[in-house]
Amino acid sequence: MLRKLSLFVIALVLIGGSALAFAWWDNLTVEEEETITIGEGVTLEVLAVAEVPEGKALVPAGVILKADDVDEVELTYNVKLDTEVPEALDLDVVSSNIEIGGDATYAGLVNIDISLAESTVNDVDVLVTVTVTLDEPADQTEYDAIVNQDITFTLTFTASESE
Repeated sequence: MLRKLSLFVIALVLIGGSALAFAWWDNLTVEEEETITIGEGVTLEVLAVAEVPEGKALVPAGVILKADDVDEVELTYNVKLDTEVPEALDLDVVSSNIEIGGDATYAGLVNIDISLAESTVNDVDVLVTVTVTLDEPADQTEYDAIVNQDITFTLTFTASESE
């Protein structure tokens, strides 16, 4: 009897351990989607982070670049509608809520240029390129506040009928 009970407990532990191991492993394989799909007449907001390449530093536009400096960060998005519509919809992308290091005090130093490959969207991907640059700070205080800080902002994608 004790032997049957111990075999049952061992089997239960093995099955439970396998299930836990699979759940843990399944959590490790998270994929990021590069295509943004929006519905007809829908607005979608995406939190964007201007990530500087590893080992590089974003510096204001127009300054002399050193070996590890970049003066812009480029983000790209593929946008398409999630359903077919008779006529393509106007695509509008705007940025808002700009912060440097979690603070909006010096957000005016950040320039966000949004370029659309097409002005309308349907069931085919439209490439949206977002270029982030910095203006030169006015003084050392501004520079110290923004140096090596993350730049975050919200991108709002809207598909709507022509007016």
